[in-house]
Amino acid sequence: MAAELVAGAFFSTCFQVIFEKLGELCFRDYLGGNKLDELKKKLDIKLNTINHVLEEAEIKQYESTHVKNWVDELKHVVYEADQILDEIHTDAMLNKMKAESEPVVTTNVLGFFSSTMTNPYEYRINELLEKLELLADQTKMLGLEDARPCGSKDGLVSWKPSKRPSTTALVDESRIYGRDVHEEELIKFLLEGGDDSGNQVPIISIVGLGGMGKTTLAKLVYNDNKIKEHFDLKAWVYVSESFNDVGVTKAILESFEFSANGENLNLLQHQLQHKLTGKKYLLVLDDIWNGNAACWEDLLRPFNHGSSGSRIIVTTREKEVANVLNSKLFDLPQLDKSDCWSLFETHAFQGRNKCEYPELELIGKKIVNKCGGLPLAVKTLGQLLRRKFSEYEWRKMLATDMGRLSDKDNKVNAVLRLSYHSLPSIQKRCFAYCSIFPKGWWFDKGELINFWMAEGLLDCGEADKSEEELGSEIFNDLESISFLQQSLRRTKGFTHAHYFVMHDLVIDLAKSVSGEFCKELEGDRVEGNLERTRHIWCSLQLNCGDKLLEPICEVKGLRSLILNGNRTMLISSKVQHDLFSSLTCLRMLSFAYCHLSELVDEIGNLKLLRYLDLSDTKITSLPDTICTLYNLQTLLLQGCELTELPSNFSKLINLRHLELPYLMKMPKNMGKLNNFQTLTYFIVEKIVLKGWGNVNDHVDAAAKSNLKDKKYLEESYMMFDGRREEMVDSIVEFERYVSALEALQPNSNFKRLTVEYYKENHKSCPNWLGSCPLPNIVFLKLQSCGLSFHLPPLGQLPWLKDLYISGCDGIKIIGEEFVYDNNNNNSTSLSFRSLEVLRFEQMGNWEEWLCLEGFPLLKELYISECPKLKRVSPQHHPSLQILEIRECNKLEEFLCLEGSPLLKQISISECGKLKRAPLPQHLPSLQELKIRFCEMLEVSIPKGDSIIELDLQKCDRILVNDQLPTSLKRLVLWENQYTEFVVEQNLGNNTILEELRFNFKGFVNCPSLDLRCHNSLRGLVIKGWCYSSLLFELHLFTNLQYLWLYDSPQLESLPRGGLPSNLSELVISNCPKLIASREEWGLFKLNSLKTLRFSDEFENVESFPEENLLPPTLECLHIRNGSKLRIINYKSFLHLNSLYQLFIWNCPSLESLPKEGLPSSLYFLWIKNCPLIKDKYQNEYGHIPHVTIE
Repeated sequence: MAAELVAGAFFSTCFQVIFEKLGELCFRDYLGGNKLDELKKKLDIKLNTINHVLEEAEIKQYESTHVKNWVDELKHVVYEADQILDEIHTDAMLNKMKAESEPVVTTNVLGFFSSTMTNPYEYRINELLEKLELLADQTKMLGLEDARPCGSKDGLVSWKPSKRPSTTALVDESRIYGRDVHEEELIKFLLEGGDDSGNQVPIISIVGLGGMGKTTLAKLVYNDNKIKEHFDLKAWVYVSESFNDVGVTKAILESFEFSANGENLNLLQHQLQHKLTGKKYLLVLDDIWNGNAACWEDLLRPFNHGSSGSRIIVTTREKEVANVLNSKLFDLPQLDKSDCWSLFETHAFQGRNKCEYPELELIGKKIVNKCGGLPLAVKTLGQLLRRKFSEYEWRKMLATDMGRLSDKDNKVNAVLRLSYHSLPSIQKRCFAYCSIFPKGWWFDKGELINFWMAEGLLDCGEADKSEEELGSEIFNDLESISFLQQSLRRTKGFTHAHYFVMHDLVIDLAKSVSGEFCKELEGDRVEGNLERTRHIWCSLQLNCGDKLLEPICEVKGLRSLILNGNRTMLISSKVQHDLFSSLTCLRMLSFAYCHLSELVDEIGNLKLLRYLDLSDTKITSLPDTICTLYNLQTLLLQGCELTELPSNFSKLINLRHLELPYLMKMPKNMGKLNNFQTLTYFIVEKIVLKGWGNVNDHVDAAAKSNLKDKKYLEESYMMFDGRREEMVDSIVEFERYVSALEALQPNSNFKRLTVEYYKENHKSCPNWLGSCPLPNIVFLKLQSCGLSFHLPPLGQLPWLKDLYISGCDGIKIIGEEFVYDNNNNNSTSLSFRSLEVLRFEQMGNWEEWLCLEGFPLLKELYISECPKLKRVSPQHHPSLQILEIRECNKLEEFLCLEGSPLLKQISISECGKLKRAPLPQHLPSLQELKIRFCEMLEVSIPKGDSIIELDLQKCDRILVNDQLPTSLKRLVLWENQYTEFVVEQNLGNNTILEELRFNFKGFVNCPSLDLRCHNSLRGLVIKGWCYSSLLFELHLFTNLQYLWLYDSPQLESLPRGGLPSNLSELVISNCPKLIASREEWGLFKLNSLKTLRFSDEFENVESFPEENLLPPTLECLHIRNGSKLRIINYKSFLHLNSLYQLFIWNCPSLESLPKEGLPSSLYFLWIKNCPLIKDKYQNEYGHIPHVTIE
């Protein structure tokens, strides 16, 4: 091989890959050996001339515009070289495949270009050589010299992944120094401080330099347990420089886990206002730059309707932003020297005893002093020097003039750039590619590795590891120096996914490295020169993708195109045709979440495509031409409406990651695809046999799936077409059937497996399920599997963490066979040693669980919809935190909880035969106890100072004799016959109760509700009140947000003092006498009232509402069951300028709506069971976006 490159230069691995590709046998066969040698020799000379000055050029490009232009031109030429070689490689691969399928013409295909034929690539390679020669000639003029030490030989210093201890972001974030006082101050402000009397929700702005730790401090506060308990809703939104009021409003809605549809700011703000009304929320707006007062006035308007105690945190570098927001200023100071040193030594000496390195400690403290008290700079240098752990390297760093890299950079930027320049070449290129992400974007590890792989950044020729393994090592190293930071842990299915993010300053560094080759397009138009752009991320606010994509079609060299779809961006067939005809260099294409209903045939033009994401589109089928994308490695189709794949799908021989929706069947020969690392669904057709003409054919089909040899495949969904109840007719057929099942054994590297519709009717399972052939599995789901007798010994799977068993109706008893393998002498006595989550659902014939031994780490146990289950044997579960038992109507006995001191949540519902629940009287960690619809259950409430929620519904033998915990915030007592409850005795000392729900049906004594939680109670629901008036003063509950009164026909009036002034929601249902006195309630004076719901028989009411009855702040009005109601009074709507929703149900006499119209603010109009107006108004009121008349 040609002489290689200087270690660390950005282009070194890229040139290495070029040489390796030129040396591959398929190139020689395809191009002809002599021509290849000649071209390769010329390339070798030119590349070596340039290689030797790369490291010097990388440094000088920040000082000289001429050198920067030279480096950019070199990148452009390297992209061209890679493009040519990829095309040659693809053509050679296609010819090789053709030769293998048609051996008769092999000699005509290999050695395709003879010495007398014109090579179509020869002209392009010669043109490339001319460009390289010009660049080589310019090196001396630019003062670029060989940076290698004198006497050194050519050679590439190999990169090895750094050895680092296993860490997580949660642990890293806890290593924060010097911010304890600031954290406590912020928490105090959120819990106690702030003036709620004004028109604006209290805001606090954390202000400081970049890298000072503003976001880290906000995260500490946001994740604090006291904060989690205090607020109803929490949301974190990254804003950044690209401020867009529509985009930010949608992001806030989504972060609060509300849906955000459309692009109309007014409607979005109405949605947000409605969702926040009456809720105590915390909103963090991270990284604010916009100081336009008018923009913020509009954006913040919906937040003034939340509950008292709501707060907003802002992080910003600009004090002017804090002033514009009229916020409390929190100026974050620099860390002092001692805290800086503590932070540095944590990272630099990780895993080592600093006392053994006194000289390094002295040097390190001097280095820390150069960081100016900036945490990010200190942390980054510490992580960098951990990798360069020698006195020479540390002294070299101490002597470094950080300003040499760029006089304009601050100290954080200088430190980050030093870290970047210390990276090996392959890591530099992978890091630079990360510039494609917008600021604040969350991504997962596998996603980024697949991006790198698609771009060819992991084509390094390492024979002993896969590209994914190499990518994982690079990812880990970039994380170890904080270039990538773990951001959050989010639930994904029944497991958890970790997401990562890049700090703003790190993104800025990546973008400065990638320069003009990577662009993020945002706003509502495409701007700037894209001629040399190779990678584009689109975050445009456009519904019509054609306007966006038409100019992109002109970027002929584009390699990555990612559309950050908003579910409304329409991608037409025409623009697809233009894209796929023009952008033939694409390696990566994402249409995820776009409005895309079909994929056109021209997709087959993208011969170099390696990554295609069509997730959550409306595609129902794939064109056959997709099967010609032989380079495709990743295909994401989850959330689509596909039912099957093209018949020639098995031709995608390089496919490694395939994420599928539910499919009806798999195409043939899928077993030929041996490179799978991710396969979310694998469907085995008609594995339940009846009347097979030749069972051996199906044995062969199972064997050809070849799962055992797919060593990189870690995840699969295996669905058998066994939903029909059929039997194998003979012993011979059964033996062959079992052979087919055994042939489906997955590889031992499997980590996640779902088996569905496995209908085995002969009392056995495949030997590989539950035994040592699956030693690495961490997630197993058995769903709708007709296992006739018993479960396999799953307790022997050593790393199994999540087990989900559902719909296995053949199981009657679960015993020792579930835990031990009696046929295996090596069966371990410690069963389920790693299991954390166990679920049993819809087990129609399960009667008894006899053995619960093992489970030392079990945290969550769920048993639901098991109608015949009678007994769950007692056992010791020291790690159990969540127990949920639901819809087990014959359950009489369940496990003892005395040995479960960590229990936080207990939920038992719809267990009608359960008489006794062995709840310990003291559960120190218990926070939630819910017992519902267990009429025969006798139980007393456990004692504990941590119980926050107590929910008892339709439980006739609940004992509530003692003082309930003073920590209680939510109490529900609903239809509990014979229950004795006295407020003064049971709740007398509680001053923090926030929600109280009472149904007094069957109560032995009707309490007076003499509560002391006047300042904390925010929700009150009463059903079945038996007196003419409420026996307590409502107006004393100054923070009450919602009041619901149900099924109280004797109730005639509200107490003296009227309704609380801050009430935002009032619901009255089946209280006819109370409704009659509605004009006495003073509703018009309730300036916080947003929602009003009447569901009653209005006595003699023909026109509603009366004038001056409703307050102008009302947003949602429900009118239901007005049998005599004929007219909706227009005059009463004149002042309802905020009305957003109007529901009118079951008013059969209603003749018309106001002819003058309804308020212009109305967004939803729903009329149901009002026959006289159905036909009359079906097509009217077109100005209201959503109208439903039934």
